[in-house]
Amino acid sequence: MKLFKTLLAGAAALTISLSSHAVPINVGGVIWDPDQAFAFPDLADFVANGTIFEDAAVNPGDIVTGRGQVTQINSSVPNSANFCPGCELTFAFSMELVSFVGTPNLGLGGVDGDFTFKDLTISFYVDDSPDFDGSMASSIDGDLWLELMLNPSNFLTGTGTALGSGSDQGTGSGVLDVTDGLAMGNFDTNTQAAGGDLTLTSSFQPTQGAPGLLNGTFDLTGNSIPEPSALALLGLGLMAFGGAARRRKAK
Repeated sequence: MKLFKTLLAGAAALTISLSSHAVPINVGGVIWDPDQAFAFPDLADFVANGTIFEDAAVNPGDIVTGRGQVTQINSSVPNSANFCPGCELTFAFSMELVSFVGTPNLGLGGVDGDFTFKDLTISFYVDDSPDFDGSMASSIDGDLWLELMLNPSNFLTGTGTALGSGSDQGTGSGVLDVTDGLAMGNFDTNTQAAGGDLTLTSSFQPTQGAPGLLNGTFDLTGNSIPEPSALALLGLGLMAFGGAARRRKAK
């Protein structure tokens, strides 16, 4: 009985330790520590930020394509040398404009209004030969690290100001589901709205000298599952308990 209590207490202590002190997770060379998330709310243990380049959409049915690079993970400042040492994490995406409802902006020109997109797919790639130069080709050369699609219950929605005037500004947001990639098992948590896995917010503005090309930033926030090695420690503890119990019974 004494051994039983000792092992049970050890297993409980290990469980508490793992829940309060998550170890850094490494998937395909991309490293993040769930305890160091710079995110709100505090329950989110993963937040990625970066840059976006995308085409502009005008009419319903237009397909927008874009690409970009992750520059920060769980940090308030760029830290790619820490979360992806010797590599880069880039992405490409596409989505279809469903609707845009707006009114003329009499001061700045262009149109102010709300937009809706569907069929958003984002594919992240980890590349051991960093070469991202803003082009689509350099954003997809690597191993598929994570693939995301819009949660079936929602669209990507947002609002824009002075769109088409050259002084465009806007933001968008949506809830995403994990569908593929090396890190799929770490982010398939169903902890976001409508049972989604990650929440996306983004901003955009014109790219000077490149008509029709927008640039901006994004925030991808959610929860990540502790790496299997940490969970395995708990399993080993329980196995040890089971073995000890069998030995005592055999006596």
